[in-house]
Order: sequence, then C-alpha cells, then structure tokens
Amino acid sequence: MRSIGQHLVEAWPRLFGYALTLTREPESARDLMQQSALQALSTPAAPCDPRAARAYLFRIVRHAWIDRIRRAGVRREEGGQDWPDEGFDDRLIEAIAVRQAFAALDAPCRTVLACLDVEGLTYRETAERLRIPVGTVMSRLHRA
Repeated sequence: MRSIGQHLVEAWPRLFGYALTLTREPESARDLMQQSALQALSTPAAPCDPRAARAYLFRIVRHAWIDRIRRAGVRREEGGQDWPDEGFDDRLIEAIAVRQAFAALDAPCRTVLACLDVEGLTYRETAERLRIPVGTVMSRLHRA
C-alpha cells in the first residue's frame, strides 16, 4: 500500500503539465504545485488505490487553481508576447495561434480539453477526475 506522497512523486510530471495548462505560466504552475502538494500531504484520509489517488491529486490541483482565481476576484488577462529577434517561424506562429485559441475557451471546455489532449486521459478518466458525466465531457469537447 503506497502513501499519497509516493503517488504524488509518481504523478508529479503530469500534475505539473496540468498546472501549467491551467496557469499558462511556469512560475505560477510551480506555486500551484507547491500549494497542491502541501494540501495533499496534509490530508489524513487520502485514497490508496493508484487510479483514485491520481484523480484525487488532479482534483486538488484544479481546486487550488479555482481558489486562486476566486481570491484574485478577476481572471487575469494574458499579457503581451515577447517576440524573438531572429524573425518568425511557422511553428512559432502555429504555437501562438494554438495558445490563443486555447486561452479563448471558457474554463470548463479548457479543462476538459487539457485532460483529454494534454494529459491523454480517456473520456471516463476525465469524467472521474472532474466529477462530471461522460456525456458532459463529450459535449464540452465538441464545443471546444
């Protein structure tokens, strides 16, 4: 039987990727991960099953992110982009276009898309993590 700390270490790269998707800033993602790790490690009754523990950890990250947004009062708008001096590359332009399109999505659709495409979860795993029906996952993916 593994502790939540062991599950946290195992899931850290995927959790950080999810936090980065939510915050869109590496420094904010690190802060969010630290806050989430402290919360997970201080919880006395964390699940022991690997799938349940992973879903639990992702839920902690998501809720910590939502709490930050609520505390801020207003969602932060994405600032200006620093452009490279050496000119533009089609890959850079495509990456910026994808980032802007992703940022334009509403939070529920962005979260579902992050779970499915960024994390590579199935519809069922996404539904379990977000505690929503599978049909809602499909609907949000279609809207996104």
